Amino acid sequence: MAWVIKRTDTFLESFSLVRNNKKVVAELGKKLKRLSEDPLHVGGWLSGSLHGKKSTRIAKQYRLIFLPDEREQVVYLVLIDQREHAYD
Repeated sequence: MAWVIKRTDTFLESFSLVRNNKKVVAELGKKLKRLSEDPLHVGGWLSGSLHGKKSTRIAKQYRLIFLPDEREQVVYLVLIDQREHAYD
């Protein structure tokens, strides 16, 4: 069964800043396909204030932060930002 991908308002705001970057958009599309198949085996778990969320690389310098909900089979996209800002 495929997981459902849901975009948060925070993700939509952060995506608006990178939507003109064709490389980021192309890699994000591929990553979303993998997330819909099995988000538990994509990226790594975060700690600290982002505990419970996962992060994966997009176009080397960007990070996608997402929250998989195993019970509901939903992946919430939280944020996409440059690596140096994504974990603030």
